[in-house]
Amino acid sequence: MSLDINKVAIKTSLASCFGSTMKDEEASAEFLDELANKAEEITVGSAEYLFREKDSSDYVYIPVSGSIMLERSTSTGSRQVFAFLFTGNLLGISETASYSFSAKTLTESTVIKIHQKIIRNVFDKHPTVAKRYQNVTNHILSLILDQLFVMGQKTAHQRIAHFLLDMEHRLGHGSSKFHLPMSRQDIADYLGMSLETSSRGFSKLKKDMLIHIESNYQITILDRDALFAYSES
Repeated sequence: MSLDINKVAIKTSLASCFGSTMKDEEASAEFLDELANKAEEITVGSAEYLFREKDSSDYVYIPVSGSIMLERSTSTGSRQVFAFLFTGNLLGISETASYSFSAKTLTESTVIKIHQKIIRNVFDKHPTVAKRYQNVTNHILSLILDQLFVMGQKTAHQRIAHFLLDMEHRLGHGSSKFHLPMSRQDIADYLGMSLETSSRGFSKLKKDMLIHIESNYQITILDRDALFAYSES
């Protein structure tokens, strides 16, 4: 469907991605007008692909609702998950003709679909918007570097603690209780460990009274300071 930039969910997603003050600037207003005319809102079911590795990298996407996982296949056929994305994140950025990763929905997801040409044309006309986009890509790079550090310097169980603190921040919205949209296997592939190691790590954190597990998907952090200390020990 076409993009209704007056919808609260669309405004929230764009503000989260490009900055909450973007509506106050002339360049941003023109950018939003162009999005309204040329971008579109689409809804994709759970466990479906927005795009696959090696597809033509024609579009970028901004999630409005739902959860999306970025993954890449290895030469041996195994899988590496390297990001979980939610409302207001940005995916599909590519400097090459094809995507080097796949984007798969974890839940039914609604996204803003924008052709790369629209983005480039807007940037040529509006450096302010281009700067915001650059800030977003720099932030994504920073998150990737943080993840590489965690993978290289933390034990398997410390990685799980770090992951849960990150998810509390991104999904909890001020609450220590949150729903994980990804499976234990997804988490294991994200943290570079086996499913068995991941399961043992969750069990240890529960046994140590750092978290409560209502189900595989419903988590409550019982002692945030202790969990943080454990992740950094």
